[in-house]
Amino acid sequence: MSKQKPSPIDQAYLLTHILPIIQSKGKIYQKSGDVQATLAKGGEIIRTITSSGLETSNTANKGDFIVTNLKTKAKESYILSPDKFQNRYKKIKTISRGTGIYSPKGKVRAISISTSLAKTMKWKDQFYIQASWGENQYVEKGDYLVCPLSNDEIYRIGKKEFKSTYKVL
Repeated sequence: MSKQKPSPIDQAYLLTHILPIIQSKGKIYQKSGDVQATLAKGGEIIRTITSSGLETSNTANKGDFIVTNLKTKAKESYILSPDKFQNRYKKIKTISRGTGIYSPKGKVRAISISTSLAKTMKWKDQFYIQASWGENQYVEKGDYLVCPLSNDEIYRIGKKEFKSTYKVL
């Protein structure tokens, strides 16, 4: 991962220029594998670390969910707002007050960042996008650009994490 952080590709650009590509060339996937989620008190700083290193960081608001992927080797954590969390997961087991195991229920459309896509978009092998929460998100060739079927945001999922947790429909 490069130490220097060039300007990220913002959400407006992604939704205007990349969403049509994801819609026409991407496939629909269902997430598999349970997650552990804890209700945030607010102020928790979560650093999402995947197999390729630090992907992004985010600060939880009170009522957000801190989600930890149980299926991947990296066991990466991330933050979801209550609305996004409720749309994407259903509770299957309570561990303690505010913490449980959840099963995914949401579907996404995604596309791998191939050499040809990177060349068409004039992207380098490694770059940053601005995530919907306003922080930079590290991306490299082979990763996936993912959009919920609501078409309201685009984010990155690392290649290894995507392949171990998503199945094409």
